[in-house]
Amino acid sequence: MEQSWNSYINSLTQNFLPRQVEVTEGNYFSGKFQLIADPVPFETVADLVHSVHVTQCSTTHRSPLCFQNLIPISTAESPMVLEEREKLSLIGLEESQGKRFLRCEVLGKKPPLRLLLPMDCRGQFQECQEDQLHTVDTIIRSKLLAGRQRKIRAAAGHCLRSLSPLVPEDFSGHLILHPYFSVMAFLPGEVQVAIPSDLDIYVTDITDLGNRSFKTMTMKQIYSIEKSKFPLRIKIMSVTLAQNRTGRSKTFPLKCGQLLTILRTQEVKKFIAAEIFKGKKRRHFLIPYTYQGMVLRKGRYFNSVSDVAIAMHSGQLRFQSSKDYTSNTEPCASFTAKECFLALKKDVVSADIQGEMHRVEVLKCHNITTNTPVKLPLFAEGDFLELADDAGPGTLQELCKIKSLPCHIKVISPDPSMVRDPLYETEELRIENVITEQSLIAKDGTWSEDIYSSFSEDIYSSLSEDTFEIPVEKINSEVLIVEECPWLRDLRKETNVAVQNIEEISEAESLTFSNYMIAPHPPPCPPKPRSLS
Repeated sequence: MEQSWNSYINSLTQNFLPRQVEVTEGNYFSGKFQLIADPVPFETVADLVHSVHVTQCSTTHRSPLCFQNLIPISTAESPMVLEEREKLSLIGLEESQGKRFLRCEVLGKKPPLRLLLPMDCRGQFQECQEDQLHTVDTIIRSKLLAGRQRKIRAAAGHCLRSLSPLVPEDFSGHLILHPYFSVMAFLPGEVQVAIPSDLDIYVTDITDLGNRSFKTMTMKQIYSIEKSKFPLRIKIMSVTLAQNRTGRSKTFPLKCGQLLTILRTQEVKKFIAAEIFKGKKRRHFLIPYTYQGMVLRKGRYFNSVSDVAIAMHSGQLRFQSSKDYTSNTEPCASFTAKECFLALKKDVVSADIQGEMHRVEVLKCHNITTNTPVKLPLFAEGDFLELADDAGPGTLQELCKIKSLPCHIKVISPDPSMVRDPLYETEELRIENVITEQSLIAKDGTWSEDIYSSFSEDIYSSLSEDTFEIPVEKINSEVLIVEECPWLRDLRKETNVAVQNIEEISEAESLTFSNYMIAPHPPPCPPKPRSLS
């Protein structure tokens, strides 16, 4: 049952709260008011349509406001000339041959004269002053102009002091209306909310960017979109960082509400590396495949002969002992510090241990120092250093084309594209493997078609300046697709490689990346006499 707001409030008790109500009608101020015409004319029909409520394809409805044209105009669609000061009533909108028109009626003509004005028609359309009085409720419902203030004057004999004691008794000026609106809206997930008009937020109208649902997607789902759909504009709705095995989340330069232009998908190659300091691993890195620092190859460290044998998966290698070893087993050889060897292949020999024959695994080598063949038992420890070939300085890419991984290197000059190269500070690096990360190549911010039309020759060099990669396995953001960008797609040209940085990772992460890393393990035990076993 409809009742006044005051009556409804007085009828409530705490036992029946909360309640929901709908406002069906109301007078915000008592009395009648005259609407003061807006003195600033509209310069185009499009401006007029944007500000005044006009129905679509109506032949009977008329706007409650009428306008006069201050200058004569004519259009290509109509041979007649609209004379100066002729008054127009706005009837409706209609489309013809892909263009929108405003249907108007020229007042005071017999028979009635109607015409179509295109959106780009220029004139000086000024609101006509009317003498009719209205309630404030009527003015707010049907006579507001979007983006402009409305002024009203009280009817003769109506005292504005009844509205507020602050109004002087003899006040005869006008009032400026400041309507307060509440917008019903749907958030992602079809959640309906009421948004007040005084909320301190900024918005972008994306109505004309296509019919899109509010269904969010993950970065992995964006990566799997058909490649012909890129570039895309997306909006970050939430950010959840992937955790490594240590439980720590990595920081990433994304935040809720951020707009990104996703240029393309790309499989990004990276080196896995470990810092070697005094023979032990310290920090671990992911190094861009495009790293341009100059490096020299260095030898690897091996604790025992068995470590040398494991490292021979890529072929023969040369190594040097750092301490003496005395063999008590024939035919296994002894060696002294500084002796150099060429590892050939693994083998199994029969050895006499305290009068008993045992099968012993050995590494057949050529002793470079004495120029003799030798057999070194796998359990022998010698703190060996690989003798690397002196191939001269080069980039990591160049080095890995010649030598298989893993290998040890020393950075002798930093990457010139980096302000600070953390690898240049290291004593030695062990390059473990090359991995491939699925990434989105992105740019912060938005682009418009004006940029495309004005700078088509340089657009991609501009795009590549601030591009960066988003590894889809490391970040679980929820995003909305805001817009497809076919005007970039049609250029048929790839941007430069996105800016890549050296990333420090944990030891646990480095182990998950590679299948070829040589995990440290103790050498095999020497065979024991059966009487002791």
